[in-house]
Amino acid sequence: MDHKFSRNRSASQWLSLGVLVAIATAVVGLLCSVNAQDFGRQFTPYSGAEFAEDSEDFSAPYEATPMPVVNAMLKLASVGPDDFLIDLGSGDGRIVITAAKMFGGRGFGVELNEKLVDLSKKYAKQEKVSDRTAFYVQDLFKTDLSKADVVTMYLLQEANLELRPKLLNELRPGTRLVSHAFHLGDWRPDDTVLIGNVHWGEHAVYLWIMPAKVGGRWRWSLSMPGGKQTFDVELNQHFQDIGGVARNEKGKWRLFDATLKGDRISFSLVSEADDRMIRQDYEGRVKSNVIEGTVTLSGTTKETQLRWRASKVNIRRKG
Repeated sequence: MDHKFSRNRSASQWLSLGVLVAIATAVVGLLCSVNAQDFGRQFTPYSGAEFAEDSEDFSAPYEATPMPVVNAMLKLASVGPDDFLIDLGSGDGRIVITAAKMFGGRGFGVELNEKLVDLSKKYAKQEKVSDRTAFYVQDLFKTDLSKADVVTMYLLQEANLELRPKLLNELRPGTRLVSHAFHLGDWRPDDTVLIGNVHWGEHAVYLWIMPAKVGGRWRWSLSMPGGKQTFDVELNQHFQDIGGVARNEKGKWRLFDATLKGDRISFSLVSEADDRMIRQDYEGRVKSNVIEGTVTLSGTTKETQLRWRASKVNIRRKG
């Protein structure tokens, strides 16, 4: 009896504990929801509007990005806790602050309007993210972008195109670049989203993933049926769009299904070996003047996967 009563009482205690945990979880969820709702209330369409006239002579006049667009930009860039974000023309700081507060990232914004920089610092302090954000009165064309994992911007079309060479030269392969409203000319975006409503209109958000520099001549050797073969490939590159022709002692073979995403490259070709046509599917990672990865041989032979290493040739050296 005592044992049974004790066990029943234990079950009752566990039931009560479960109810308390459920209530506590609901309360925490509610508080988080309230905090999420409270966040960003200062980021109205009119935030910093009193300082807009001070930005009229800059490369882009000040106009606040609607918060739904800010969230769309950060989601499209897949911003997370390991990311460092740089916002070019940061206005009232809403993109950098949102990236820190809601997505766990870190970063800084640059802005020529000193009053907007002061406002950004004030907002960052209010949202308790001053330790993970910074704002500088600084020319975006003179800003070092090399440490960025994500770059965001809301500039004019002319400024975007003027900035493009700097982005291509300074950003590491794989860096995500997001622009609100304005594109980068003939540099095709990797993704585009349109968002909007009747109150603030339709807005385009563009995403580019910085491609590695792979244009030029590459060479590798491969153990094929019938013996080793050496391939020379001239890769043509237009930003992330690539193509080319492979040559060896058997002939020349056009690449197909060629893709470049950041530092990840893949392509296929079909060439002759031992009087058979062998399909080769290459996947690799670009590391400066070397590509390392795997190649799968298939077709009229048993599917085989081999290690693969290509080196860039005819590189001009200083001195």
